[in-house]
Amino acid sequence: MIGRFTFAVLTLAVFGAAGCQTSSEVTQYEAALRQASSCDEVLQAIQEDAIAKVDLELQSFIDQDYYRWGGPVLVDGEAGNFGGAGGIPAAPQEDGNDGDAPSGFSDTNTQVADVDEADIVKVGDEGRKLYVIRGNGFHEFDSWPAQDTSKVADLEIEGGPMEMFVEDGRAVVFSRVSGVEALDDGELCQGYGYYPELGAADVAFEGPYYCGRPYVKITVIDISGDSPDAVREIYVDGWYSSSRRHDGIVRAVVQSSMHRPGTVPELWQFVWGGEAQPQTREQEIALARAWAVQAKEAIAETTLEQWVPAWGERVDGEIQERPVQCTDFYAPAPGLTNYGLTQIVGIDIANDDPTAITSILGEATQVYANRETLILAQPDWTWFERDNNTDRTAVHRFAVSSEAQRTPYQGSGFVPGVVNDQFSIDERDGVIRIATTRTTWHHQSGDVITPEVWVPPTTDNLVSTMRLDGNVLEIAGSTPGLAEGERIFSARFLGDLGYIVTFRQVDPLFAIDLSDPENPEVLGELKIPGFSDYMHPLGDTHLLTIGRDVDEVTQQDNGTALQIFDVSDPANPVLAHKALVGQGFSEANHNHKAFNFYEDKGLLAFPFVSYEGDFSSTLELWDVSAQNGLSRRGAVDHSDLVLDDCGGVPYAVEDFFYYCGYQPQITRGVFIDDFIYSISYGGVRVHDVNDLATPVATATY
Repeated sequence: MIGRFTFAVLTLAVFGAAGCQTSSEVTQYEAALRQASSCDEVLQAIQEDAIAKVDLELQSFIDQDYYRWGGPVLVDGEAGNFGGAGGIPAAPQEDGNDGDAPSGFSDTNTQVADVDEADIVKVGDEGRKLYVIRGNGFHEFDSWPAQDTSKVADLEIEGGPMEMFVEDGRAVVFSRVSGVEALDDGELCQGYGYYPELGAADVAFEGPYYCGRPYVKITVIDISGDSPDAVREIYVDGWYSSSRRHDGIVRAVVQSSMHRPGTVPELWQFVWGGEAQPQTREQEIALARAWAVQAKEAIAETTLEQWVPAWGERVDGEIQERPVQCTDFYAPAPGLTNYGLTQIVGIDIANDDPTAITSILGEATQVYANRETLILAQPDWTWFERDNNTDRTAVHRFAVSSEAQRTPYQGSGFVPGVVNDQFSIDERDGVIRIATTRTTWHHQSGDVITPEVWVPPTTDNLVSTMRLDGNVLEIAGSTPGLAEGERIFSARFLGDLGYIVTFRQVDPLFAIDLSDPENPEVLGELKIPGFSDYMHPLGDTHLLTIGRDVDEVTQQDNGTALQIFDVSDPANPVLAHKALVGQGFSEANHNHKAFNFYEDKGLLAFPFVSYEGDFSSTLELWDVSAQNGLSRRGAVDHSDLVLDDCGGVPYAVEDFFYYCGYQPQITRGVFIDDFIYSISYGGVRVHDVNDLATPVATATY
């Protein structure tokens, strides 16, 4: 297998009845969001969208009869696989005010400088404190001097903690909570466990399901005193997606399902749920048309409370529900998104100013933010039902500030394809740069697909640039389709340069120049075995990557690999250095926050789980230099720290999967001065970076 490593150089209304969009061409203008001015307009927008979805669902049911009555025909014996596929990181922190503090320390690896991202480990008080989320606890450690590292305080967090921020004597912890009685209000279901008595809000079928709604809990903690103290607790219906911190303002992106209320009948139940089953396709279609009429009538009778997710805040020990912020509610043209709601929840962590929630109809899959802009990528899940033969993504741009919690809307537009991750999006000097993988379905003749004959879809990849014109994001330029049959595995935009990595089997690699956003130009090609999952800047002329090494001849996966690319000449990128870590995997392959490159020391730390022989979890430490390459300095192990909760003894290797306690898994590494702090489920262990054999200090939970 060979990956494709593509280098891109970049210089870079009032609500009303809109009806269902049936044309295969949806303009950039129609991607723009409409802002509500009242709660009545919010309900109107939701109902219009739901009615448009009924029309789309009905038309899809009528058009796709070949699924039930014979199925598609594949040609040439192909398998039926129809799946498709910014900034400079923060510099190490330095302290110049207090001789009792370390001279420097590493911070969370973020996509954009000065825009913090939440993580499970944070450094505070200029390197003197270390904060760790483990289990359901928020743990505070004294981390300086290094030899005196010890745990000093704990705070139990409701639910399952996921990530946190730390800033100016406050911490913000995001946790998962299942069911909040004061907010559910008994509407989801009555009773407990499986097969409860059905309620009227969201359950439209009988069968096993879980009663409690999922909530994101945001806990603000005062960490300025001797022990942490929760000073604010906010609950938002939905799932945690991502978050960013702009100084003292934190914004969390929460996704909520917002399905049709149970008073609206479901198509499948209406057609096939009765005792008398339809015997012909004509009978099915007649029932489907009758369903559409009843569904629209039921939608017209719904109330706002049946649709929108609840949220609230604990006041004087009681959770109080808060009203929907209707004037910060936005919706695209009816029927352009799947069911769901994206909420940007803004809070000021230093005071109790009211929470600001911006709501966008439909679910977004990726989030990007710099100091002035927040971008949501929202796939158009209805493209197939509109008879389009390629997928696409709506891009929504918002303004952010470190002075206010609100997130005002600026504009929207469409790009072809789907976005792989947050690093595939960037904004600089008013130009959005976005890398996507586009999947195209064809008829045998090459035209748009029809029910008669299918051929397998094809993929290609492109980088598009977008500029704001009024409230419309117009595509300024785009590369041609690149790397047919492959998909993007990683991307990075750095200043005027952009890079993408694509991968499938054996293909060449592209280098492209987008210094003129309106006129992209393909520069050259480069072949490398395997692929890179994450790219990190190494000075101004090199890239440090982590990914997989794959044998070019046998296509065997040889394990995790580190690579350094010389990109001093973007038209001729060169693989300068490469090192195989071993058979195993690292969280850094899919989570950049686990990748910690301390530029001041030229050291890279990342967790690694090896499956060569016995499973083992270590923190890897590597010397990294653009000139001298990659050299493994050593690794730190925590297997003796984790106690068997049943017997209170350390784990043995053969007890790795023992059910009584946590696995000895190392999750993060942090640099403070000349020391590396490794964090695992067992505790925190400190080593001098020049002596990984002898711990300087060990602190358990």
